[in-house]
Amino acid sequence: MADIYKLNTEKKKPVPSPKTWTSRHPNEDIYDVSQFDTMHEDEWNEDSIGRLTEDSWDKRYDYESIIIDTIIQDNPNIKSVLELGPGPGILAQKVLAKHPNLTYHLIDKKYAKKYFDDNNLKGEMFVKDLSTDFDTEGLLDTYDLVITNDFLEHVLNPSIIAQKIFKLTHDQSRWLVSNPNWRMGHQYVYRGLFDFDNIIYFLKIHGFIMDGGKVWQSPLKTPPAPRLDSESMLPDSLLDSWNHYILLERKQTYNNDNFNNRTNS
Repeated sequence: MADIYKLNTEKKKPVPSPKTWTSRHPNEDIYDVSQFDTMHEDEWNEDSIGRLTEDSWDKRYDYESIIIDTIIQDNPNIKSVLELGPGPGILAQKVLAKHPNLTYHLIDKKYAKKYFDDNNLKGEMFVKDLSTDFDTEGLLDTYDLVITNDFLEHVLNPSIIAQKIFKLTHDQSRWLVSNPNWRMGHQYVYRGLFDFDNIIYFLKIHGFIMDGGKVWQSPLKTPPAPRLDSESMLPDSLLDSWNHYILLERKQTYNNDNFNNRTNS
């Protein structure tokens, strides 16, 4: 390891060709952060809620509910679920239809809760702004399963979210992260963080590792684009997958005492 820090006093060698480390957002020139839905209180109002009735969304939630059903069957200890940024909670309804005894908590904004309440949806919805922080007041002490479905890439401080999720989980908990493939032209606050190798690293330093390498592909496909050097761990079958559904468990050797001391002070 010491060689990494050694000054290079030897004769200079040819400079290798640069590597492609960071994804380029296909639509990055038309976005600025002020336009992101998560920055606005009117997200999920009448102008945007209608897309949930589209057939493609219903099929997507059906597919994702099958993934969650598989996780619950493989982990029968799961009795409580926390979903962050679920919109009005359509996915939760599909999960609860198969597992009605779950304690299912959801967190989103006021218009998501209005739709949730107006339609008498199941579970319990909390209104909190997760764009910059994560207020855990009123939640359970811990959850058996946490779901973030295309959520982390929209918030301004994903590290705070991940740290709070660690605090809200226990050694047997699981965390399902739906990570969008950059090739599908998604909104990102931090371009490159969600390239596959980088998000796995990000999650690992926050106390979570892949549960036996479990990652599911999406039935939807992206336009073709070459593999990045920041996608060395991404299986070939997932290169053009619209999302990567990554199942995580807590690292048993992770020490978050310093974080607990800060948040409890």
